[in-house]
Amino acid sequence: MHQHHLGPHSTISHTTTTGLMDLMTSLAIIFVLLLAASLAPQADQDAPTDNPTPSHAATADSTTAQPDNVHAVLHEHFAQFGLSVDDDPQDPLLVRIVIPEDLLNFDSGKSTLTPQADRFLTDMMPRYAVLVCGPLESHIDSVVIEGHTDDRGDDAMNLRLSQERSFRVMTKGLEVIDRTEPTVSPCFQRLTSASGRGRQDLIAHPATGVDREKSRRVVFKLRLRAGAQHERFPPAT
Repeated sequence: MHQHHLGPHSTISHTTTTGLMDLMTSLAIIFVLLLAASLAPQADQDAPTDNPTPSHAATADSTTAQPDNVHAVLHEHFAQFGLSVDDDPQDPLLVRIVIPEDLLNFDSGKSTLTPQADRFLTDMMPRYAVLVCGPLESHIDSVVIEGHTDDRGDDAMNLRLSQERSFRVMTKGLEVIDRTEPTVSPCFQRLTSASGRGRQDLIAHPATGVDREKSRRVVFKLRLRAGAQHERFPPAT
């Protein structure tokens, strides 16, 4: 049997091959490290942050003057109709919008809306419902439509008449909202009730006595949830 011995050239060739492989491996590792290092800054730029730079739209919105509380939002809305919004001095969670007789009136001694009152409710109620059942919905506990009469007639008649008138305002409002803003109608119906006060809470002046014209009125009362009067809201639309 003959034995084969590797010559010195075979040893050198093997050593050279091993060295080249080690060198290529080292170069590959260096390349991978350099690639990872070059991609890291781009990854940092693409990664989401807890405080992203606001978009142009967001910046524009932040510069828009926003109302500070529910009272201001309602005031902005009802100013379109020449109406004021008042806090109840005895109840910090109650907001009142008084609708005077010259805007919302009825046939004498009846609960029938005049044509002027019908037009007013047709215009006002859908926009009111969208506001109450939109940006303010989670901050309003209830809405009461409250009817008042003057001091003429007996108490029972005035109480019944004011009740009928407040319900007529509510049903007219729901009719218009169902037709023009049906998506908010269930919310408005859930929040709203009607109440007649008759000749209670008459408006009077010390010098002249009862002001019958101002006493005949409809009042929208919104009861806020605790803390809502101090919260911020988007501008009314």
